[in-house]
Amino acid sequence: MRTRWLWLLPLLLLAWPAQALRCHQCSATHDCLQPTACQANTHYCLTTWNSPPGQRTNIIKACAYTCPGFQESLAYSRASCCNTDLCNSAPHARVSWGLLALSLWCVCLSR
Repeated sequence: MRTRWLWLLPLLLLAWPAQALRCHQCSATHDCLQPTACQANTHYCLTTWNSPPGQRTNIIKACAYTCPGFQESLAYSRASCCNTDLCNSAPHARVSWGLLALSLWCVCLSR
């Protein structure tokens, strides 16, 4: 009897409905932390930065079916994709050379 229940568990797990990807969505320069459940066949959370010369940077966050490639980017626009829940919440991180140098210095001192 116990082995019958062990066979039932994998079947129940396979039948469990998959959860849709959740991404932040906005099309403004502020308040871009609005979680939204994407459609079932959506695979990416997309963040784009549009920076025309002399204008404010406009950030757009949305669910996406595909991730745009290098050929699809425009002169004043960048895009970033990720594929886990709410992964497009953090702002785009830039390398801080000073922080990197400080970290290396601390590693050298600790030896």
